[in-house]
Amino acid sequence: MKSLRLLIAGLLCSPGLLFAQADANKGQIIGTVYDAKQASVSGASVRIRNIETGLVRELETNSSGQYRAVQLDPGLYQIVAQASGFAPTTVDGVSVTVGSAIGIDITLQVEATTTTVEVSDTLINVALPAPSTTLNSNAITNLPINGRRFHDFATLTPSVQVDPSRGQLSFVGQRGINSNIMVDGADYNQPFFGGIRGGERSNSIITVPQSSVQEFQAITTGYAAEYGRSTGGVLNVILKSGTNSWHGEAFYQNRNSELSMEGPIPVNDPTSGELINTKPAESLQQWGGAVGGPIKKDRLFLFISYEQQHAVQPRRVLFPSLLNYTPTAANAPAYHFYKSLEGPFDKTNNAGAGAIKGDYIFGNGSRLTLRYNQSGSEEVNAVTVGGAIEAFTNNALTNEGVEQDRLKFGSAQYTAILSPSVVNDFKFSGSYEERPRLANSSIPGLIASTIGTYGTRNFLPTVQFDKRFQVTDSLSVI
Repeated sequence: MKSLRLLIAGLLCSPGLLFAQADANKGQIIGTVYDAKQASVSGASVRIRNIETGLVRELETNSSGQYRAVQLDPGLYQIVAQASGFAPTTVDGVSVTVGSAIGIDITLQVEATTTTVEVSDTLINVALPAPSTTLNSNAITNLPINGRRFHDFATLTPSVQVDPSRGQLSFVGQRGINSNIMVDGADYNQPFFGGIRGGERSNSIITVPQSSVQEFQAITTGYAAEYGRSTGGVLNVILKSGTNSWHGEAFYQNRNSELSMEGPIPVNDPTSGELINTKPAESLQQWGGAVGGPIKKDRLFLFISYEQQHAVQPRRVLFPSLLNYTPTAANAPAYHFYKSLEGPFDKTNNAGAGAIKGDYIFGNGSRLTLRYNQSGSEEVNAVTVGGAIEAFTNNALTNEGVEQDRLKFGSAQYTAILSPSVVNDFKFSGSYEERPRLANSSIPGLIASTIGTYGTRNFLPTVQFDKRFQVTDSLSVI
């Protein structure tokens, strides 16, 4: 036990210790201040300022000239270092991403003129190597994606793919239920189906507006113990905050199935004698927008976003084994019954999601963040157990149902600057999800292996709901 206490004390006090991920939903800037002869400068003051929000962190180098600023929000920073007998040196354009530890060494000059350094090259993350990929807001905004589901971008990361059984993210070949999805450092996992909130339904609906996502980090292995929970990888998502200038965006997308080509199947309709045609493409409309800015410059910020989608996909009940079948007097009633179940129907996929985030920066650099996210969806004739939706089905409409998903998710985070070398980060989050799955019919289900299925789906109706609360606290002592 004594050895364990000594080990913990050594880890806390070691200034050179670097974790694979710096902070659960933030980043770090670390470095050393030198003079012109590359000797370290102790007692130098280091002022780190967020260019977009005005957040200021003031530090002092230790006896070895080292400094470290932890729990920094992702964004662009300016660093100003100065010491007695030296001119101030300014470093502009330092980009901090989620989970990174950026190394910036600064050299002070004796001359009385101020030195300014513009960072233009790619910054080096000096954390211990860990297989990870970070996508920023530029990539999220401009890369093509079908459905505005931000987590689909994670498949751009090597060794991250879609789990074919449930459609969830799979890290290094593990099932989606073993992944850990976090939003602003808070748990965003579906406890029943596994993977992201919404379960397999999240494969086709919006749960978090894409326009509210600033960046995210996909980590396949080697993450720090604070992530916990999972044997698979981690998707670490950061939502946008307001800045000192107002910005907004709006979009509208319309993809109409009437513009798609009909695809005939190579059989004749017994009634008309013509080839059966269909337009399998869905008609999809998506619209929404976001706006963010200062309520009080350098102090209070607000960001709001909302997105909506309306989708209709034509499908058709068809029993292929009956297409060229001639009924007998004995089986004519059954034949005509099944033929009466054939015909077109619409599968809908309607969903909406909104998010609001407020940030308050205290005079000493402490930060309070409140965030709330809500989404809802209703899909008629869209019961799914995973896998692709085909244009034709041999399941009668009575075998379908209505899927719904209602999600509420909020969090509070307080990053307290107790001293230049002691930072405490407290997070509280709560989530509630309800997923009713209703049947189209109460008729008992019947499966005819050579024809198809009609009647109630064997797992309908069901209602799944859960509440989850999480409290985390991280104390950083340098």
